[in-house]
Amino acid sequence: MKKMATIILGFLGLTEFSEKDGKPVLTNDQRSKVLATFGEDFTSKFEKYLSKDENESEGESEAVVSLISAFTDAQAKSTASLEAKFQKQIDDLLGANKKLNDQIDTLALSAEDDVIPEMDKDIRRDASKPSIMKVDMRLPVYATVGHFLKTGAMRGVEAATIEVADLATEFGTYLSQGRNNLDEVQALFQGFTSADMFTSKMAITEWQATQALITSVSQQFSSKWTPSGKALFKPLKIRNRRHKINYPIIPADVLESYMMHMYDEGLAPDQMPITKYIWNNLIYPQLMQDVELRMIWKGKYVEKDQNTINNGDPGTPPEDSMTGIETFLVDNKVANAKKVGYHDVGAFNYLTATDQEVLDYVQDFMDWIAPIFRTKKMPIGCGDEFFKRYKRAYKNVWGPGSGKSDDANFGGNTIDFSKQYLRPIDGMFASPILFVTPKENLIKLRHKNDIPRVINDVQKHDYEVRTYGEYWLGAGFAYGEAVFASVPDGYDPKAEITKVYDAHDTYQQNKGIELAASAGGGL
Repeated sequence: MKKMATIILGFLGLTEFSEKDGKPVLTNDQRSKVLATFGEDFTSKFEKYLSKDENESEGESEAVVSLISAFTDAQAKSTASLEAKFQKQIDDLLGANKKLNDQIDTLALSAEDDVIPEMDKDIRRDASKPSIMKVDMRLPVYATVGHFLKTGAMRGVEAATIEVADLATEFGTYLSQGRNNLDEVQALFQGFTSADMFTSKMAITEWQATQALITSVSQQFSSKWTPSGKALFKPLKIRNRRHKINYPIIPADVLESYMMHMYDEGLAPDQMPITKYIWNNLIYPQLMQDVELRMIWKGKYVEKDQNTINNGDPGTPPEDSMTGIETFLVDNKVANAKKVGYHDVGAFNYLTATDQEVLDYVQDFMDWIAPIFRTKKMPIGCGDEFFKRYKRAYKNVWGPGSGKSDDANFGGNTIDFSKQYLRPIDGMFASPILFVTPKENLIKLRHKNDIPRVINDVQKHDYEVRTYGEYWLGAGFAYGEAVFASVPDGYDPKAEITKVYDAHDTYQQNKGIELAASAGGGL
């Protein structure tokens, strides 16, 4: 019994119990502590033992066994309770730790809080131009640019460069802002010079008009069902094609031109970050030139075996990636498909014809167009060389002041006494073709489901930044029967691309146009 009392004394932090009437007792506070840990059964039996007379021995052995049993049960329950308590604490800590790790993972994938300083107020800026994105003026390239924009001094610029990693990071930030990509998409489909001649449609791999042109539907009234109106034309299928951009940039090569552009335009870096400058001045202009001059008019699709293409291989010519409008007109005539109306060219050659013959040829073409289409104001598409030949012929025949007449149908681009007018098209350079069709019949396609990321990735490789992009573009006519064309035999649109502008992997700006008057009966 003394051992049990000693255990409880130790538990309570006491050396001896309080006494009442000469017997040890538990105070109310002590009893509460024992009760909370060992339970009512043990506490009651322990108090009973404390109150026993020392000479009382009857049932001692049984009472001691009962007390020890109660203590053992209480101890087991206390241990289990502590284990459960500790396990709950462990589970709570593990749960909190997992939540913290999840938050760390989320923060690692998300953009950090913007700590980029505000733009230096001393840097000039065009108040009419909006800010495109914040740039970090602490980066070496922008520190150099900022100094130049404030002072106009080029000192030290020759030693400055653009860190490849910094440029790749900025590209990523620029691309993550959806508005920037939408601007690029809009520029892509509206930026080439003949884009306004086309009607935009959406498709996945091909497009076909869903409603054919029809015959007349109106008739004299009667009380009977007398159907009138039927489909007249069968729609053509226009293929949509997928294109890509793989363009390497050496950052050090663009720094000086970037700074001079900023200085001349009075722009601050946030109005024209170097990322936007590279797109505006390096990638986009050449992309639009490719679309206009090599793809949408004179291109001819070439099927490539993807298994034969390896990383690092030279890129394929833009003109191989889609079939253009001129090529369709030529191929359709050669195939004798009879879906397009073809004017009889005869022996006419605009390069060797007399001035009067040129005027007569254009007048004949305009008069030949089906009457129902002659009522519509439509451009007659032609090459710039043909356009100038016609205009000079008109001057020569009708006099030097003929182009200044108050009569809108005399001397202008509109063909005399008609609603049609000549429209020189950049992509039809060196072409002998004339064609006319309503704008709603000349189609350009973009992808139906995907908004392209024109630039969708930027990667650092040694000293260059590799830009990756892709887009879909196709072109064609909705109905061949609504197209009227003059196409000389033997003309090859795609061959004119390299003849005039050289190969796609050469610098094309310095090549001149040399027209051969004897080519194929039409040139």
